[in-house]
Amino acid sequence: MWRQPPYTPPNRMDDPPVSDTLEPGSTPAAPVADTDTNGRFARLRERTDELEMFISGLLAFALLAVPGRVFDAWAVSEVHADGIYWQALWFGFSTCVGLCYVLAIALIAHLAIRGYWVGLIGLKSNFPQGIRWDNVPFMGRTARTFYQARVVSLDQAIISADRAASTLFSTTLLFALTIAVIGLMSILAITVAAGIGSLFPHSDDVALAILLALVAVPLALGIGVGALDKMVAKRHARGGTSPRLERITHRLLAINQWFVPMRMLLPVQLMLQSNQRARHFMWLYFGAVMVAMMIGGVQAVGSMRFSMLDQYEVVTGEAVDQGMLSAHYESLRTEHDRLLRYPMIPADVIQGSRLRLFIPHQPKRENALAKRVCALPEGGNTAAGPEAATRAVQCLAKVWQVTLDGKPVPLDGFLPIERRDLEMRGLVGYLPLDALSPGRHDLLLVWNADGGKRGRERRREYRIPFWYAPEERR
Repeated sequence: MWRQPPYTPPNRMDDPPVSDTLEPGSTPAAPVADTDTNGRFARLRERTDELEMFISGLLAFALLAVPGRVFDAWAVSEVHADGIYWQALWFGFSTCVGLCYVLAIALIAHLAIRGYWVGLIGLKSNFPQGIRWDNVPFMGRTARTFYQARVVSLDQAIISADRAASTLFSTTLLFALTIAVIGLMSILAITVAAGIGSLFPHSDDVALAILLALVAVPLALGIGVGALDKMVAKRHARGGTSPRLERITHRLLAINQWFVPMRMLLPVQLMLQSNQRARHFMWLYFGAVMVAMMIGGVQAVGSMRFSMLDQYEVVTGEAVDQGMLSAHYESLRTEHDRLLRYPMIPADVIQGSRLRLFIPHQPKRENALAKRVCALPEGGNTAAGPEAATRAVQCLAKVWQVTLDGKPVPLDGFLPIERRDLEMRGLVGYLPLDALSPGRHDLLLVWNADGGKRGRERRREYRIPFWYAPEERR
């Protein structure tokens, strides 16, 4: 097992003597660099490739398993939330999923580059003479001259691969730290905003305004520091001085330290930025942050769509909406339908004399509409006992319209229900079927019939065809 050699302090007696007195007009000499520093880092560098591969291999494939669990937790929780709490859940979900995917892809790429580097070293050790151009088959003089001018040597390829792997590994860690800092600061801001907003009547609006103000502070500080720094630089370029602006800039930078952990992030960021193409690095860095934030949205949309590669030109989505959707039938629902909170019946074929109809309630979509339509006291259902159930049914009856074969179905006989199997609450009713003839029948549910064509409160229609087969009763 490899052990790190014990640290030997540098021999200060070998340092050049420093005179106790200085000649007039002379300046103190700069501190002499520790001559052993490069040696110590060189010894440590001999093992960093193994440590990089160990860390990347340990994390890369483990991170690919995390987004599924995060998605399941979010899908179960987000249906119960509204306002700033739903936004907090969405931010946490999108941040975690994006971070996991971006880190996993970057670490897998790092493993590939580092593996390529290992292969190059193996070739170098076995073929120290390098490429023998004269022995390459099926290559003429012209092609050989072309490739010799463009193909690098094994030494150069090894150095380039090593640099690329180390740079990618450090950039990946910097990205992870940045997203973690953004997440922690966001959680703190959301907690403060929600706590202050709860003290006011319109809590969600107040909390959102406070949250926007808290987000605007670090952005304004960053923009202000950049603008003042450029103003100071222009004045110095013209030969002037601006001590007041410099003091203001330093104070703003000191305040900015409360929002950005400079000691943790800047050593890596500035090292990479100063040794790479600065503009390309920053575009790539911030682009990765934006992509990470978008991955969660893509996954959520993809979970609600039948297929991301929608090439159906005959059985289109509009045709299916007028036909049958598995999300409407509890016996046909799968994990793919978990984000489709649609009205449901037990199955597509009904044999009993009653049809159970479940109408889901979604706080994010219906709370604001119910406050306007139902005119509930204090903006919510604050009743107790049987009155609470009555108010809930009466309110949702104004939001939903139900018809069976074109005939209105009153909702006054429905009851509030909590479905732990579906992780939803809503209304449930049992529609009598004895008067119906065997065969196909159609349920039509309309949500917010007076709503427009766009937006969260747009009119929504749900068609649920089913087949009544009383002769198949057992």
